[in-house]
Amino acid sequence: MNKTCKKCDDEDRRQEATRKRDLELDAARQRKQEAYARELARIQDEAARQRQILKDRSEEQQRETVLRQQAQDLEDLKNRVQRGAAGPTSQPSRQAHQVKQTSVSDSDPDRTDSHDRGQDEVDDRIVDHPDPAPGKSHAKEDWDHQKKFEGANNDALDKLIEMIGLEDVKDRFLSIKARIDTAIRQNIAMEDERFGAALLGNPGTGKPFTQNYESYSSSELSGKTTVARLYGQFLSSIGALPGSYFSETTGSRLGNDGIAGAKKQIETILENGGGVFFIDEAYQLTSGHNLGGAQVLDFLLAEVENLTGKVVFVLAGYNKQMESFFAHNPGIPSRFPHELQFQDYNDDELLRILVQKINKKYKGSMGCESGVYGLYPKIVARRIGRGRGRDGFGNARAMENALSRIADRQANRLRKQRRSGSKPNDLFFTKEDLIGPEPSSALQHCSAWVRLQDLIGLQTVKDNVKALFDTIQYNYTRELDEQPLVEYSLNRVFLGSPGTGKTSVAKLYGQILVDIGLLSSGEVVVKNPSDFVGSVLGESEKNTKGILASALGKVLVIDEAYGLSGGGTGEGGGSHSDIYKTAVVDTIVAEVQSTPGEDRCVLLLGYKDQMEAMFQKVNPGLSRRFPLDSAFVFEDFTDEELRKILDLKLKQQGFNATDRAKKAAVEKLGRARNRPHFGNAGEVDIILNSAKLRYQKRLSKGGKARKTATFEPQDIDEEFDRGERTETNVRVLFNGVVGCENIVAQLEGYQEVVRNMKRLDMDPREQIPFNFLFRGPPGTGKTTTARKIGKVFYDMGFLATAEVIEVSSSELVGQYIGQTGPKTQKMLEKALGKVLFVDEAYRLGEGHFAKEAMDEIVDCITKPKFAQKLVMILAGYDADINRLMTTNPGLTSRFPEAMVFEGLAPDRCIALLIEKMRKDQKNMPTKTTLDISALELADKEFSLQLLSRFSQLSDLPNWANARDVETLWKAMFSKTLKTLGKSPQGLVVTKDIILTGIDAMVAERTLRGGPSTHKIPSRPPGAFAQQTQEPPPPTKQQTIAKTTTPDPPKDKESTEPPQHTEAKDPRDTGVSDEIWQALERDKAAAEAREEQYKRLVEHEKAAREADARAQQETIAKLAQLEEKARQVANEEAIEAKRRHEEARLQHEKERQAREEQVNAMIRKREAEEQRRRQEQVAQKKLREMGVCVAGWQWIKQGGGYRCAGGAHFVSDAQLGF
Repeated sequence: MNKTCKKCDDEDRRQEATRKRDLELDAARQRKQEAYARELARIQDEAARQRQILKDRSEEQQRETVLRQQAQDLEDLKNRVQRGAAGPTSQPSRQAHQVKQTSVSDSDPDRTDSHDRGQDEVDDRIVDHPDPAPGKSHAKEDWDHQKKFEGANNDALDKLIEMIGLEDVKDRFLSIKARIDTAIRQNIAMEDERFGAALLGNPGTGKPFTQNYESYSSSELSGKTTVARLYGQFLSSIGALPGSYFSETTGSRLGNDGIAGAKKQIETILENGGGVFFIDEAYQLTSGHNLGGAQVLDFLLAEVENLTGKVVFVLAGYNKQMESFFAHNPGIPSRFPHELQFQDYNDDELLRILVQKINKKYKGSMGCESGVYGLYPKIVARRIGRGRGRDGFGNARAMENALSRIADRQANRLRKQRRSGSKPNDLFFTKEDLIGPEPSSALQHCSAWVRLQDLIGLQTVKDNVKALFDTIQYNYTRELDEQPLVEYSLNRVFLGSPGTGKTSVAKLYGQILVDIGLLSSGEVVVKNPSDFVGSVLGESEKNTKGILASALGKVLVIDEAYGLSGGGTGEGGGSHSDIYKTAVVDTIVAEVQSTPGEDRCVLLLGYKDQMEAMFQKVNPGLSRRFPLDSAFVFEDFTDEELRKILDLKLKQQGFNATDRAKKAAVEKLGRARNRPHFGNAGEVDIILNSAKLRYQKRLSKGGKARKTATFEPQDIDEEFDRGERTETNVRVLFNGVVGCENIVAQLEGYQEVVRNMKRLDMDPREQIPFNFLFRGPPGTGKTTTARKIGKVFYDMGFLATAEVIEVSSSELVGQYIGQTGPKTQKMLEKALGKVLFVDEAYRLGEGHFAKEAMDEIVDCITKPKFAQKLVMILAGYDADINRLMTTNPGLTSRFPEAMVFEGLAPDRCIALLIEKMRKDQKNMPTKTTLDISALELADKEFSLQLLSRFSQLSDLPNWANARDVETLWKAMFSKTLKTLGKSPQGLVVTKDIILTGIDAMVAERTLRGGPSTHKIPSRPPGAFAQQTQEPPPPTKQQTIAKTTTPDPPKDKESTEPPQHTEAKDPRDTGVSDEIWQALERDKAAAEAREEQYKRLVEHEKAAREADARAQQETIAKLAQLEEKARQVANEEAIEAKRRHEEARLQHEKERQAREEQVNAMIRKREAEEQRRRQEQVAQKKLREMGVCVAGWQWIKQGGGYRCAGGAHFVSDAQLGF
């Protein structure tokens, strides 16, 4: 006996059972098709016979109709005769009663009088509007024709045809039926025909509402589920499916159940004879969070093919989401060839849905003012219909929500009327219940509107809100007249500084919209850009859609909305793109349509400049949905309004303040106004918070507490009286500063103007300059003066702080095109309420980018944002600042005031040196003394020596005045410290230390120096220019070789320096060591200048030769490129020419650079030659004067010349220079 595998036997039995089941399904389907064909043939035969009968009856009916019409006419004549006999009394009373009831309908629904609304009133106010005929339905006409003339009969089609709307779905059902009927007549098999379908549409479409206003029995199902059921019944009834079993699931559930769950459901359908597998929200199978959905979908696609003729798969979902579903696999559309579009309901269909819902909910007993098909229900349907076409339009669900709001309004009305003692009719919708209160009357009873009007300031915003509500009122009237509405949007942009009440007004604005019936919820949802922006691709869109969906019926406030700018500019002005922020804006543009009737209000809040910049960079659709020209602009509060806010906040917080304290607070607010992003009402909170702290400190120090806490002026501002003591401030500020008398007088003049104008109750800002030029050499106190000006202007109440922002031109100038402007603006914004000090400002006139920065400054400082809100100072040398003023015609008028800083004369330098010594003398430790008597009690000879040396220093081009005086003292003090312990007197600053320090600086600066371009004239040396020493006998002989200025430098002989023939030791007797050391340094400096001149001539010659060689090489290279361009093919000619032009331009730039280098060398050489010619003239005069009988060479030293022996000195003035 053969043994068989049990597993194989089980598999064979399973396959045999499956084969038998499939055979039975095929046989059942074939039997149904044959029965359908027989029935169809019988019906068609019977239909032909019935048509003949109908034709015969038609003529009989026409004859009977004529007889009935004649009999009715006779009856009408008899009735008129009888009414004439009774008298015309009943009709007028009926009309009078109607007029009376109409007047009641126009009154306030909350009014209570003797005519309470009872059943009689309801009967009179319900105008008998007959059920309007549904819109023409081609599908219904076609199906009625088939039933009437072809004997067609199908319960599923009957139920579908009776549903409201869905014309495309009905046409598709009829098309499928026609195809099946045709195939049967043609004797074609339909086993392999695909009937898979996709039901697409917005939510709420296809709700099972029937034309006779009775809901389909499966009323709890969604519209698409109902149609899917009817589709299965329909296919089964026409023989396309063997069974009508219906299995329903969702994409999410199917993905969670996996392939095993899908197999189980399919087996259940097959075991029940076949049917429909309906997957609602099928797009969930391909969503990112459904990990198993894609595998299930791939499995189902194969089963769709395998089970053709046994199971029909029906998908359902929203149009937009199903697009990504169909894109998952290219084979999906071919497997679901029947696309059933659920179109949004039109206004007539929405009205019928509303009536059906009212009749169903209230069992046909609810009445409506103007009738259920009257004007007011029509307005309800039209308002909902305005959202038609938007993604997610609710259709019947939106009507359900509208009916809920109607019921809420009715309940509130009934509650008020019952409380007042009247007896309202509970089964009646008034005009106000249906369409809400009239906007104008609603505003009168709206607490939010009253609070908005009570807000301090914001008059412009109040006017804009009132204008918007006037438009809403006008549209309300047009609705009643059944005219098109004026297009408007509830969405707005709120522009203004912080603390101006944008968020508070947004909440009141939303509540007002609710009170007049334009929003279903008064909640205000406040979000920031960070709430929308995601960190991965797709997250920004998801976040934005979720926030917008949750804000339906509410006011969505997006604070600091300019943070959503995805194409902003960085610090330097270079553009960049943030795809995550861009996705947020694009989603807002797609989701927010800004159409009338939209049950959502979106408000974008932000600062004016940043918001305008954002709208220029983002999706252009944003400006169409949120037009800036209709924005609500929140202006900064005036001083008077801030005073009122201060009083209000003091009262709310249980504090009081003296009048002087309030004045100090207003003055402090005025200074804070100059800062960027002035906080307005928020600044009041800041001041009060700090005042509370100072108040508490004052009480802690023994102050007497009052019953009511009262702020004193010192609680508000510790320096509240600064404006009253400005007369002495300036001189105190500049105490110890040498040579500042003119500046002090100028600032005191400003203070006098301010004081007098305030006395006249005038604004002094218009008379006081805010832009200054500081002209003078280095080290004359320009930066120090800028800091003191900040203090003066702060005390006068013009600045928020006395801070000085010191910048150089490089901090304003960009490195590439488009960077300079934003960089300069950012620096100006940083300096608002402060002093902006631009050192070496003359560099702003050099180069294209620097001039761009200067142009930006000229443009900005006259704009309201910056004008009179910061002090701007341009500092530099006289000639350079004057040259800068010529670079832009607008500079002179924008910088009308100049402060001139003179170089320190020698005696001022000595005075400043003594001042610095005294300052350090006071700061010495108690055990150590600093003796500076050598300078304080200097004799005449020592004073003359100091004047001579400081005169030499002041003539040097790199002398930095007060700055170098401080450097000198540091060097002297350092040398003095080295003597500590060697002298019993402590630290002693000797004459030798002072003179040696000055001589060292003279020598060092002489070696570094060159021809001065910024020399400030100093005082002549005076008496110390004459030397009274008798010349000693000559010990050395020196001859001078004449030189001529080389022009051009190619003349070798002309560039020879003066030749010195010296003995071994030319020092004259009686010459001090100090003079001799200085003379030796000056000799070295003269020799260094000669060597520098030689190198300059050699470098110029080398540069000329290099330039000539470079030009020859350039000509050769350009010739090669030009020849190559002629030889290449035509298609390469353009590219070759382009390369040739680029090379030519590059070589031209290099040539200009070389030429500029050579010219710079020529200028230096010519300047040196000019100096040499002057030197020759001086040497000639000195020889002719015969002062030095020994005939030594004369060495340039300070303000004159000293002979090489050191015994004789002649000043420049004596030489006539």
